[in-house]
Amino acid sequence: MDNAATLDEFERSLATVLRLLADRDTVGDVARRSGFDLPPASWSLLEHLDTRGALRVSDIAACHGVDISSVTPRLKRLEAAGLVTRERVPTDARAFLISITKKGIRALESVHAARRDILQAAVEGIKPEDLAITATVLSQVARRVATEPVMIGPGH
Repeated sequence: MDNAATLDEFERSLATVLRLLADRDTVGDVARRSGFDLPPASWSLLEHLDTRGALRVSDIAACHGVDISSVTPRLKRLEAAGLVTRERVPTDARAFLISITKKGIRALESVHAARRDILQAAVEGIKPEDLAITATVLSQVARRVATEPVMIGPGH
């Protein structure tokens, strides 16, 4: 198999796995197993805060490629659930820093455990060394996608 065909298969397989993990039934299963019923975008936001630390609302919106007005209601729901806190920025009384709480971290851990349970059945019968290689490759791809600009639009 040539590199282009391999890349095509990789892209299609990755897209399928991502679609299945974001599927309504899978998301519902994760919610039942974890005890936390939040939309995938809220989990993504919590992951971001857990990885990057406290951020301004404007920075969160920019990282997710949405307007502040789109992320604010989600943040309010997360705050009401006790998964994030909001504190004023000492140097700018108009701005807030959003941080994940200990409860938010526990919720993320619970979601990760639920996803691992789901994935366990999917990887059954795959050799541990093949799974280790797959994890390494996906980690490398994730780091590179996260650090390289994504060009969207005609000609890109």
